Amino acid sequence: MSREQASVSPLKSAGALPRLGVVGVGAVGTTLAWGLAACDYPVVALAGRTSGSAAWLAEQLPGCLATASPAEVAELAELVILAVPDDAIASVAAAVPWRPGQAVVHCSGATPARALAVAGEQGALYGSFHPLLSIPRARPAHADEARARLAGCTCAIEAPAPLAAVLAEIAERLGARAVFLEAEDRVPYHLAAVLVSNYTVALVSAATDLWARFGVSREDALVALVPLLRSTVANLGYLGLPESLTGPLARGDLGTVGAHLAYLAAQQEDQAPGAALLNEVYRALGRLSLPVAHARGRLGEAQYQALQDILADESNG
Repeated sequence: MSREQASVSPLKSAGALPRLGVVGVGAVGTTLAWGLAACDYPVVALAGRTSGSAAWLAEQLPGCLATASPAEVAELAELVILAVPDDAIASVAAAVPWRPGQAVVHCSGATPARALAVAGEQGALYGSFHPLLSIPRARPAHADEARARLAGCTCAIEAPAPLAAVLAEIAERLGARAVFLEAEDRVPYHLAAVLVSNYTVALVSAATDLWARFGVSREDALVALVPLLRSTVANLGYLGLPESLTGPLARGDLGTVGAHLAYLAAQQEDQAPGAALLNEVYRALGRLSLPVAHARGRLGEAQYQALQDILADESNG
């Protein structure tokens, strides 16, 4: 925490909700603006890259103005939310005159709060507030959709104590949970999000390519595979780890794993597109999954070692 951050008093008096402004009215900014307004926060000002988007959203929110610039949002708001691309955070913040008693947060998962240090140099509090969600590019159509997106999620907060308390209350009112980060926590936090969200999409894409090899379109493969993915997510929520792991590794089914590897090896020999990489990914994910399978307590040591060996042996198959 900087000296500037430590010396500034909290936002507003006890019991009053801060006036909020949102810069950036894409999917994230619109979702937050609508969700916060539905929780009785006064969202007083918006600014976006196009005046039309900000004007339309402002019309939906009581007492809200569409402004021409982030600086005008900051004039009206006590807490400014920068829902802008990561690369634009520092430059947008640098273009705004900040003041003591005010705060600004960005919504990036990967970017440390110190990207807003220019605000601290002018006496404002600064931090970050990241809803841990995969928010599609499409804006929510109404407030209920925005609240439904946010309900139950976790919001990662990096901020000094006075601002962290304000942001934690925001998360609670949205029906979300708060987790608190330090700057050095950013990389593992965001890496975990990428593994769970982004790489799941990549794995589903690879799975649809496999279905294409027996004549099923990507669209039809998604219809078949998405319910499987939903059931896995439901199991994670209900059963937790390691009980949610199913399949051949969880059962110790060496024959099935061997058949998978033999198929991938044959595809690689035939120079099928992506086959070599998929072979490597299957082995790596299998080795990553083995400790989870072992933790279920259903694998004997001989089974565990045999699976470890077959997954590590590049000549297998």
